[in-house]
This record gives sequence, C-alpha cells and structure tokens, in this order.
Amino acid sequence: MKERPEQAVYRYDWEDVPPSVAVVEALSDSTGRDSTDLPTLNDSIDPDALDALCSDSTNDREAVTVTFAYADHTVTVLGDGAVVLDRDRTAHRLDQ
Repeated sequence: MKERPEQAVYRYDWEDVPPSVAVVEALSDSTGRDSTDLPTLNDSIDPDALDALCSDSTNDREAVTVTFAYADHTVTVLGDGAVVLDRDRTAHRLDQ
C-alpha cells in the first residue's frame, strides 16, 4: 500500500497488540491527542470482532482488510499488522 502525505501507516504484531488497541494508539500518536480524549472505539466498530478477524489463525490473515470511520479519520486495519489512517477530508466543520 502506497503512503500519501495525508496518510499515516503504523505497523503492529497482532500477537503482541490487539488491533482494537492499535487503532486507538495509532490515532492518539498521529493526532497528538490523549487516547482518553478520543471517542469510544465501540461507537465505530465492534472491537472484539475486529480483534477476532485479525487473530483468527484459521483464516488467511493476509486477506483481512477492515475499513471504518473513526474520530474524523478513515481507518483501515490489515491482517498483516498495518493500521492506516486517512484524515477524513469530507467531514463538515461547524466553523466553515
């Protein structure tokens, strides 16, 4: 996957860090916001289902791709351990 300037890519080992934790960590790092200041991940996706998809050794993890909206970003979680963050340029701001 090719990185774009408005895109941040983080790499994890799903054996060490569950995807649900990695998404929050990556977004916190990328935005400089404390993880407790981010919306609850549960509002965007079922964290347990996300973790199960990426840790299920009975399926081909390399084929797993999950994309969802979270905290003004489009988040893509790949089975190979990547978390890709794209700033949502289509979000409407109240001050515009």
